[in-house]
Amino acid sequence: MLKLSFRKRLGNFQLEIDQIITEKVTAVLGPSGSGKSTLLNCVSGILHPDEGELLFSGQTLYSSQQKKCLPPEKRHFGYVFQEGYLFPHLKVRQNISYGRPRRLDSGKRIDTDAIIAILEIGELLDRYPSQLSGGQQQRVAIARALGMSPRFLLMDEPLTSLDAGLKNRILPYLYHIKQAFDIPLLYVTHSISEVMALADEAFVLSEGRITARGEPHQLLASPSALPVAQMTGVENILALPVVVASEKRGVTELALGEQRLIVSYTKAEPGATMPIAIRARDIIVAMDPDLRMSARNILRGTIRQIAVQGGRVMLSVDIEGHLLSVEVTSDAHEQLELAEGTVCYFIIKASAINLLWEA
Repeated sequence: MLKLSFRKRLGNFQLEIDQIITEKVTAVLGPSGSGKSTLLNCVSGILHPDEGELLFSGQTLYSSQQKKCLPPEKRHFGYVFQEGYLFPHLKVRQNISYGRPRRLDSGKRIDTDAIIAILEIGELLDRYPSQLSGGQQQRVAIARALGMSPRFLLMDEPLTSLDAGLKNRILPYLYHIKQAFDIPLLYVTHSISEVMALADEAFVLSEGRITARGEPHQLLASPSALPVAQMTGVENILALPVVVASEKRGVTELALGEQRLIVSYTKAEPGATMPIAIRARDIIVAMDPDLRMSARNILRGTIRQIAVQGGRVMLSVDIEGHLLSVEVTSDAHEQLELAEGTVCYFIIKASAINLLWEA
């Protein structure tokens, strides 16, 4: 258990946290400047809160009342930064062993060979950081943090500096780490897909405050996810059951009530839950379903609300009990004579549907 009840001011910004973390992997999701890194730095001991307390498994890490602040090296927490920060003069093998404790309870020491095997970095051990790709460097940074046999692992947007392809390749490694090692993890990010892939619980952090918390699928598919939608530009987040996954056809079919939503093929068993994200502007409105086009998703729904925001018109649409946000132009709003209660059809290309995690 990690109890966080403290305040920290930096200039005009104040972080105020009062939460208890009990899950194995907890994600903190928020935009730049929301206080994510400040939170991790206070937990690690790099920064000292101004007041309050931090407790880990009954041990006091910080207490303003007791005038106590345990230094970082006494907390024995692992920390993975955005850039990795490997020692350039040390080979990979030496980077991993750096900081490894000489004495530790035998039952808590993590086997280095297991770390190397899970992260698949055996062939990199005799290379210097300058000889590694960005993805390889980040895997080594994770290995170094695990090599300390930490009591708790902190990750500060470890995939931010990587392109989409590298992120998708490294996410499974992080998932394997979660499964293989009995180490609680606090993971901060602004990526919904990373939260969906890894977290048992998620917090939404906005302007130094936790504004929502819960199980990721429920949290991100509920109205409390509005700050996330505003942050990422992805207004629609759904968790839908898989009906069919056909490698031959190259598609996976998801159930949206009695209707079907077709997405790109992914290895998923029927009945599994697939989280997806769709931008409001990627949904097209039509009055006639009998259109000849390549888009396979033509869904029938009812407009429940219309909100005009400057030059944007946002429709709240009910499709089989799921509310989706759809953005149209003012011209389309007028020409199609869209109104609350209007039944129409919503066209979504499979390529516009983002899979947040492939089962």
